[in-house]
Amino acid sequence: MGVNSELVKLLNASEQRDFIRYLTKRNKRNDTRNTDLFKALLKGKESSIKAEIGQNAFNVLNKRLSDRLLDYMAVGMLETHATKEIDILKQLLVARKLIAHRQFKLAFRLLKKAEERAEEIKDYALLNDIYQTLVEYSYHHLAPDQELIFRNHAKYREEFLHQERLNMAYAAVRKAFQNAQTENLEIDLEVLLRENYERFGVSKEQGYNFQTLYQLTQIADIAGSHSRDYHSIDLFFLDQLKSLKGGVLDNEKYLIYHIDVLYLIANIYFRKKDFSRSLLFLEDVYEQMQRYEKRFYKEREVRYLTLLALNYNFTDHHVEALQALEPLLDRSDLSHKELLNPMLVLVMIYFQQNELEKAYKLLTKFQQSDGWYDKAIGREWNLQKRYIEILLHIELGNIDYVDACINSFTRKYGNHFKSAGDTNVLPFLKLVKRYYHDPEIIHTEQFKERVEGSIVWKDKAQEDIFLMCFYAWLKSKMEKRPLYSTTLELIHN
Repeated sequence: MGVNSELVKLLNASEQRDFIRYLTKRNKRNDTRNTDLFKALLKGKESSIKAEIGQNAFNVLNKRLSDRLLDYMAVGMLETHATKEIDILKQLLVARKLIAHRQFKLAFRLLKKAEERAEEIKDYALLNDIYQTLVEYSYHHLAPDQELIFRNHAKYREEFLHQERLNMAYAAVRKAFQNAQTENLEIDLEVLLRENYERFGVSKEQGYNFQTLYQLTQIADIAGSHSRDYHSIDLFFLDQLKSLKGGVLDNEKYLIYHIDVLYLIANIYFRKKDFSRSLLFLEDVYEQMQRYEKRFYKEREVRYLTLLALNYNFTDHHVEALQALEPLLDRSDLSHKELLNPMLVLVMIYFQQNELEKAYKLLTKFQQSDGWYDKAIGREWNLQKRYIEILLHIELGNIDYVDACINSFTRKYGNHFKSAGDTNVLPFLKLVKRYYHDPEIIHTEQFKERVEGSIVWKDKAQEDIFLMCFYAWLKSKMEKRPLYSTTLELIHN
């Protein structure tokens, strides 16, 4: 797939229309085919343009369109992102130009202003660039106090290095986790975290901003997802988050990280089954999404609504959950990939409410391979999809399909369950298989004893909320009770 195809995917519907206007304004000739190529790329039919104009002409046209796309996207980002950083960088560049022309007085004045603005937004990379210039010319009689320059330079360099060390620790942990998941390797994330914090010299006592807190929260979320034990996750950084809120770093530069930190904490509390705290943090997410003229509202709307709906559903408000998610399916500005999470949640809710045809109709829209879903959205999501697919086809009576589905599922993910410590999944599937081949056996004492002997039940606080939904299905069959009320009872009692 070409560069243009990848770039086009990053534009939403309104940006696509705006880009076509952007191209049209800049075309000096009426026979330019760049708009035609762009429209063909949107439909995945660029080969028709190539066949029409030939390979060489297509390569030239494609290169020009690529340049225009990059220009358009860069200008758009500069207009909406990093405006303060750009202004500071301009001051720094002008100061260096002035120094080159020996206009030291004005140069040092500009550097002082640039330092104050960079300090205000705690941009240590820019502060280091500013102080490298100040250090180089600190010998000049018009320069600020040299010792003060040296001290400040050392202080900002240490802050910058702390951020970089945390970046490296974060990246190393993410990479190790990714390798473990791909190769079905065992991994102790607590040990991994400790080793990488020691390796890169990261301590809990050092200062944080919303970006570094976001990285820490992501690692916590990964640890909970990998161990299937969100209950044990230590949100030690909540005090740092409180201290940052409303301070100098609670600004537009860090807003996206502020939103994402709050969202991840809300998600962790949801996975802990602490729905009241999760909803409180989601209220804060929504509040932050309103700031700076809703700058990041659209970018974070779908996942906010999805987590909100999950909380509603598990607090006996499934109607509100559906009202939050169903309108998303009619939105033309959202891609299929953006809708994967809300669609799967809707499938689960429909299934729990015994609206099987609705659930099945939506499930048929998941047409990619397991490998694609594992990479594009994550293995845990894909496993949830496969679990509900199996149970839904049992309810619909598609027994032959279920047999094939369970067999392929076990072959593909058996080693993953063993390495990830999900010891209940395979025994649970065997119980499910036993049930749908002989439905009457589920009400016998023999089957109840088999369930107790096969499943190693965790404490409710430690059990994964989504796995509990699938256990609840079997429990509802054994007790001849509605699935939704059985699920809520299992989770809350």
